[in-house]
Amino acid sequence: MTSFGAVFKAVNRLKFRQMNLLIVLELLAIVVTTIWTAIRGEYSNMTVFTTAMGWSTVPAFVGVILIAIRHEKVYTADSYRLIPVEETKFYTINLLSSLANIVYLAVVQLGIYIISMLFGWQELTSMAKDMTTPAHIEADWVLMGLSFLVLVLVLNMVFWSTISFVHLVTSSASTFLPKFRQGVLNLIVYVIVVFLTLRVSGLIGSGINWISQQMFNTSNMYNDFGRQIWVIIIAMVLVILIEGAINVLCLKRWVETDAN
Repeated sequence: MTSFGAVFKAVNRLKFRQMNLLIVLELLAIVVTTIWTAIRGEYSNMTVFTTAMGWSTVPAFVGVILIAIRHEKVYTADSYRLIPVEETKFYTINLLSSLANIVYLAVVQLGIYIISMLFGWQELTSMAKDMTTPAHIEADWVLMGLSFLVLVLVLNMVFWSTISFVHLVTSSASTFLPKFRQGVLNLIVYVIVVFLTLRVSGLIGSGINWISQQMFNTSNMYNDFGRQIWVIIIAMVLVILIEGAINVLCLKRWVETDAN
């Protein structure tokens, strides 16, 4: 059987390349926007930082989508499925590879923020002095930040896991149906997925908005909401495990590869 490292390197190669290309495009966008701002005579010490903050949402969104696409292609590509590795291990490595790439992208974004902050360091330190808060409130913010970081990472894994669930279950069901009914099944599944995605996105947006409002109306922020966030995280981990078990079963028994 192929080792963990060898399989990880194989499924990670194209994902890592896409993330690097995305980062290069982001840096080019920041440079071009900053130069254009200077040409217009609106440049200030905070320009680089605000520009980096503005562009950071694009790779964050596009990166998740690109990884999702590459994540699914791994399951139906001969070059990957012919690797001598057990399906559970293969599925787990692919999911961890996707997570590693989104973490890599986040770390690079943090590096870009830090570098861009150096251009407006005096302004930022002055703003920080004006926003002094008690020590216990600062500790709560740190704990909440870490909790939200874990929440975002697990949320990404749920996103990829659910896409895999729909993809693999649909592919498995299609093997038992005539070609015409396969198209009908795919259409029904896609409509359901779009509906659920919109509903879940709305619920997540409402939840984040509610938590954000409550965070500023409590004196014991982490104790009040930290546990709730971790309950949500545990629930999502259970979803990942359940979907993962079904996805692995589909990979073992019914999902066929496409020549590439």
